[in-house]
Amino acid sequence: MAVEFGELLRDLRLGAGWTQEELADRSGVSVHSISMLEAGRRRPRLSSVARLADGLALSADRRERLVAAATDRPAATDRPAHPAPPETATTAAAAAAAEAVRGPRQLPADSRLFTGRVAEGEFLAEVAEQAPDGTEAGMVVLCVITGMGGVGKTALAVRTAHRVGERFPDGQLFLDLRSHTAGLEPLGAEDALETLLRSLGVPANRIPSGLTDRAALFRARLSGTRTLILLDNASSAAQVRPLLPGSTGCLVLVTGRSPLVGLDDAHLLTLDVLPEDDAVDLLRRVAGAGPADRGEPADFAELARLGGRLPLALRILGARLRHRPRLTAAALAEELREERHRLARLRDEDRDLAALFRSSYRDLPPEEQRLLRLLGVLPGEDLEVCAAAHLLGAERRDAERLLESLLGHHLLAQPAPGRYRMHDLVRAWSRTLAEEEPPARREIAARRLLDHYQDTAERAGHRLARYRGHRPPPAGPAPRPAPDVDSPERARDWLRAERHNLLAAMARSSDPLRRSVLTAALAPILELDGPRSEEAALHLAAAEAAVGQGRPLDRAEALWRVGRSHRLAGRFEEAAELLARADRLYGELGDPHGEAQVAWERGRLAYQSGDPARAVELSGHALAGYRRLGDPQGEAHTLWDLGRARWLLGENVAAEELLDAALAAYRALGDRVGEAHALGDLGHLRYARGRAAAGADLLERALAITRELGDRQSEANTAWLLGRIRLLQGAHPQARELLDLALAGCRELGTRQGEASTLSALGELHLATGRTDTAIELQRQAAAVFRASGNPHGEANALHGLALALRTAGDRAAATGLLHGVLETFEADGDPQAQAEVLNSLGLLAADAGDLPEALVRHRRALDLARRNDSPLDEARALLGIGHCLPPAERPAAVAAVRRGLALLEAAGAAEAVEARARLTVLTDGQEQA
Repeated sequence: MAVEFGELLRDLRLGAGWTQEELADRSGVSVHSISMLEAGRRRPRLSSVARLADGLALSADRRERLVAAATDRPAATDRPAHPAPPETATTAAAAAAAEAVRGPRQLPADSRLFTGRVAEGEFLAEVAEQAPDGTEAGMVVLCVITGMGGVGKTALAVRTAHRVGERFPDGQLFLDLRSHTAGLEPLGAEDALETLLRSLGVPANRIPSGLTDRAALFRARLSGTRTLILLDNASSAAQVRPLLPGSTGCLVLVTGRSPLVGLDDAHLLTLDVLPEDDAVDLLRRVAGAGPADRGEPADFAELARLGGRLPLALRILGARLRHRPRLTAAALAEELREERHRLARLRDEDRDLAALFRSSYRDLPPEEQRLLRLLGVLPGEDLEVCAAAHLLGAERRDAERLLESLLGHHLLAQPAPGRYRMHDLVRAWSRTLAEEEPPARREIAARRLLDHYQDTAERAGHRLARYRGHRPPPAGPAPRPAPDVDSPERARDWLRAERHNLLAAMARSSDPLRRSVLTAALAPILELDGPRSEEAALHLAAAEAAVGQGRPLDRAEALWRVGRSHRLAGRFEEAAELLARADRLYGELGDPHGEAQVAWERGRLAYQSGDPARAVELSGHALAGYRRLGDPQGEAHTLWDLGRARWLLGENVAAEELLDAALAAYRALGDRVGEAHALGDLGHLRYARGRAAAGADLLERALAITRELGDRQSEANTAWLLGRIRLLQGAHPQARELLDLALAGCRELGTRQGEASTLSALGELHLATGRTDTAIELQRQAAAVFRASGNPHGEANALHGLALALRTAGDRAAATGLLHGVLETFEADGDPQAQAEVLNSLGLLAADAGDLPEALVRHRRALDLARRNDSPLDEARALLGIGHCLPPAERPAAVAAVRRGLALLEAAGAAEAVEARARLTVLTDGQEQA
């Protein structure tokens, strides 16, 4: 047969006038194979026959002759006469030959419900394109698709195999290796090879015994072919390796719950759960069309979340909806909310999610099984290695090894280096699994974990805290293994990462003292990250718990912290009441440090409430108390607050000296947060005093520090200050970026005062860029927030911005009325700088109305206040107003005023200098230049 085929092939090739190389180019069969076939030294494969026939462009009868020679059967022209017409017989023969050449087609049916996985499908398609040439090392192209049970590995592999199947005409093989099939043993490599060889047409009596000989025959049968092989449900590299072709041209797709790390040359694709939109889409598609009131989008979104966005769970839930027409998504979600019973509802007649997880559990070694049981007692959703070690009562390296093993089996995920997290449904199952651990052991493991959390949280909280209470630092060495929290940065990172676990531990603990200690330890990160409402609620709960336990000092500190949270959130009345309660309690206890602490916080409250004189008084009391106690940290804080309050009173020289002293104190303490605060206020003050370059530079440095430290509140505050300066400089895109950053930070933290201040600044920006209606709306929003929080000074600032926007909109009467009320507020506050700003604005409105004498009075009053307050910007604006209002007879004085104002604006780097220069040109009739 081989000789006859070879002679026929040679004759056909020479008849076409081609060399072996040319036929190889046209057919895709190698020159070596063609040479061996023509010499009769190789049995022809039907796949090669088809490719050679295509390359030679043979007619139907010649193709039939070539196939007949390859299969050792007579061609149509050599057979006896047939009842059917000749042309019909030829067609049937060609169809039979084509079917023989095509090779086996064993792929399972693709699903019309397949959803999403676009990026993963493209990745696999790109892998398939590499199959003809093989890997860089000349190996067969292999891809392992891995992921947790139920994540849709097989569905994706089947979809891909159908998508690229036509590139593999010699066969598309499918084999379930049964590694996680309930009730069945995994398929061994030797048995798997027998099944695959039978699929390739090898008779049973020609399949050798023994793994080695079967693997060799399998490789030989696939040599030179383009075959796709899908090996589903694999357990190990050892199971898969003998089933791989030995040469290029084929594609092997493998699915399994472990990554099969022993297959070094494999591409690896790890599947996660579906994104929310795809999960909802799959759920709806499985559920099918139903009544219009089947569920709102939010109901399906919740149902997808409760199903863990796991495709198998979503298919089960969708099927329940499809087969129960009166069941709504909302009602089904209600059934699933109780975590304890959720898995029991995620099964049907042939699919059971809990059984799927149980099969994964059975495959684990005993140590990993124990860890998975103990993970069921976790209070939170994730953990790091040290926590796992304490949970197990093991060494760190042993805990890490076991965690990595569970990660490899896709029973854990790794959202960040060093942290491990269970899928929601696996966590629900593990809590049921934990009940298999003896209760005493479970209790001991949970206590070890909580002790670890408490000890590390105390150490981290003390290291990060800038406002330390009465609690002494933890004594003695930390229990091992322990995370490194010995610097403020590492302490912050640990507290931030463990925050939700610590809160969950507090909620689960029945020990009120443990809850109190954890709350105090969390205080620094709660203050950094907010939200303020959660911070206040936790400290208030700690205060109430301290009453029942007879711990008045803990209660006083907790009340102080609640008051501080309310003050930061802009709830000034609540803050004042709680701080007064804390002050009374500290006084009854005779605690001078607590009294100094309350005085300092009440000074800050007075400052933010627009009472700088009271702020100076209270901060002075706090400063004296901290100095008596020898508390350099408290001293630095109050120096900073005194500087800010003095500035608000117009005492700029004293304010700058105090802020410089605070900056030096913070640097001596290594307090980077305090350094950033002082730099920010110094930058603002220096800019306001006409030193623009120095001020902006200080603020840039402050912003860099806050970003480095991850201090979101300070970053938002500094971004607001720098954004206002960039606005005044006319750098509108930079101003918008900074103010948007500040607004997002304040809203995330729940800092209403900061949100209102930023809304007002954004209103100024929109006014400067011609969006007057937006500016009006933003200023109204800002004023409403300030009013609701009891900050008349902030409200007055926002109303000032609103008046300027109304002036631009043409409503001068409303603008004037607002400004008179604002001026009264600032006069009552004793804020000369703010008064100067408002008087300049009133001067502009009077000039708009043609009342230049009244405008001149306003601007001259503003000039006097600005000079007494050392406020160059307000002085410049007053001078420009005066230059505009002076009569023609006093043109030299007008020119002098405008020229002086221009010089101040240029020194400050203000964008208003452009308009001032144009005004000076008009006044000098173009003969003088600025």
